[in-house]
Amino acid sequence: MVSLPTAAQSGDRIAAFYAAHGQVIVIQQVVGAVALAAFVLFALSLRPNRWLRPTLLAFIALELVTNIVPLVILVAAGTPGAAHSWTFVEDIADALFSIAIALFVAAATLGEPLWVRILGYAVAALNVLRGVGEPLGFTALDAIAPLAFVAFMVVFSAKLLVRPLGRPA
Repeated sequence: MVSLPTAAQSGDRIAAFYAAHGQVIVIQQVVGAVALAAFVLFALSLRPNRWLRPTLLAFIALELVTNIVPLVILVAAGTPGAAHSWTFVEDIADALFSIAIALFVAAATLGEPLWVRILGYAVAALNVLRGVGEPLGFTALDAIAPLAFVAFMVVFSAKLLVRPLGRPA
């Protein structure tokens, strides 16, 4: 789809981007909300622990903020200054969302075999580095950290589906 502009760009460029790609941005946010619903169902199926629900709630809240702010920019931010201000809010929400991803991965893997926890902690570390580095202009992990999370969730899901013989499903 499209990568949204950051507050490092001018308000004029941000406003022009949203004006040119409004329909795709709306579709992208709707797809994100639908994917979030599927993710929540998956997360609720995990073995509960003390940290799983609080980290899931943070994940949900921040994902929704990162979905809503671009829509606010489309609807309410007609001036370059407003578009830039809302994009700054989006940047902060995106950074916090990366940290929420890390917390969720760490909580979801509690009680899992060591190899799953190590892999999860590596993915969590990438997302924390992205979340902390993004507001400081460090963008090297902007594509890698989210893809690492998706790849980890595929591996983690497969691990949960595969049960040793003799154990009930």
